[in-house]
Amino acid sequence: MLILNIVNRIIDFVYDVSLSNILGAEAIGWFQIGLSTLMIFNTITTSGIPTSITKLVAEENSKGNKQNVENIYRSTVVFNFFVSLILATILLIFSDSIAIKVFKNEYLLYGVYSLAPAIIILSLSNVFRAYFYGMRNVIFPSIAQIIEHFARFIIIIGILMLIKPVEPIHGTMIALFGISIGEFFDLLFSYVSKKKHYTYKINSPNKDNNSFMLLSKILLVSFPLTVSGLLEVLLNFSNTLLIPSRLNAAGYTISESIATLGRINGMAMPLIGLSFMFTSSLVTNLIPSLSEQMVLKKYNDMRNDIRLAIKATFLMSVPLMFVYVFLSKPLAIFLYNDPIVADYIHIMGYGTILLALQHILSGILYGLNKHVAATFNRLFMMILNVILIYFLVGNPNLGINGYFISFFISHIVVILLNIATLKKVIRLKLDYFDIIGKPFIASVFMIGYIKMTTYDLSHLQNGNLFAFIFCLMIAGLSYIFVLILTKAIPKDFLKRILKSR
Repeated sequence: MLILNIVNRIIDFVYDVSLSNILGAEAIGWFQIGLSTLMIFNTITTSGIPTSITKLVAEENSKGNKQNVENIYRSTVVFNFFVSLILATILLIFSDSIAIKVFKNEYLLYGVYSLAPAIIILSLSNVFRAYFYGMRNVIFPSIAQIIEHFARFIIIIGILMLIKPVEPIHGTMIALFGISIGEFFDLLFSYVSKKKHYTYKINSPNKDNNSFMLLSKILLVSFPLTVSGLLEVLLNFSNTLLIPSRLNAAGYTISESIATLGRINGMAMPLIGLSFMFTSSLVTNLIPSLSEQMVLKKYNDMRNDIRLAIKATFLMSVPLMFVYVFLSKPLAIFLYNDPIVADYIHIMGYGTILLALQHILSGILYGLNKHVAATFNRLFMMILNVILIYFLVGNPNLGINGYFISFFISHIVVILLNIATLKKVIRLKLDYFDIIGKPFIASVFMIGYIKMTTYDLSHLQNGNLFAFIFCLMIAGLSYIFVLILTKAIPKDFLKRILKSR
């Protein structure tokens, strides 16, 4: 799963970088608004329902009730299809208003239209993904996502390259339509896999276990998750709209505001989010492991797994932070050919550790059955972020710097809340020098090596790009070498990571 997740993230990252290079910052800003709009319409069918499907399919499958498993699958497919069809219709009815009031551009009306099929396809593909997870099969959904990202990359980037140069409005519409294209291939592969490997005949259902009863159970379980998911999506949507709106109030033009949003969410954030390649797989395996240890009261094993997860998080996020902070300009030129992005990568680079730590702490709390507290903490963080963005970004003396201030304050607050919650559940002693100090020392040596071996980092476009990439790879090996010298990586580190799964 880790390997497939890394492949997935790499393809997605390359797609984001390629899209940014072809479309430019302003079009990427519109694209980010389109994604947030899509998530609003997909919340009902993609937040709580998939989790409920996974849970109930796993329960019925463990009992050998294949008929109930098939009933769960069929009833949720039908339900999600009709609900998503209604939502897509609502989107089309209000498409004019969305183009003018949300995108601030009436010419993006066809871009709004392109979101309608994505609502339906995403709703159905999430049912298949949840079904496979419930059947304890992580391979099919992982491969489906790789196919989705690869198909979207080949088709959309191919089209954009053929018609290059691309007007920002046209590029945005093509990119938004690419969501439906990628998800269609995901859905197609998932459907074929389900039909080939998990086909069960349905007999006449009895009164206790018919499709309606199972669907009612799914909706009942999913309701609180759907409500929290809706709140989270609404807050994310508010953030996406607030940034350009408040920048405009601070004196930026509409075009500058949208371009700034594109540079932050579409260019800097994909880099900062690379740490999720490792933490997401770790969290996925950590949650069931901690849940099982909690039931069996294996508290020492719980402490060891938590320490291991936190240690692995710092080992991955600290060197990435150093790379973003000290090499922001060459990265901005190399990836986007946009020197302005360098400032955003540099500032957001300091948040790499905060994002990774917040993610892993939330996963730990979910594993310890503190999902309510973890969800509350995250919602509080997002509400605080929205409030700070409104007041700080709109200040002409701060502008976009107000966003960075709100980002750091809100993430520090949620980490402190998660740590406080964790301390109430389990006592945990950490060797801070081993967990934090050693990765910092190794990262200093790594950056020193890069600085000594690359002669013209500030003008990378005039240098040898392949040499720079090779230098980063060798620098990574030097980082690992220093970790081994300082005994930051235990001999059984990999074995313990795999065992925690």
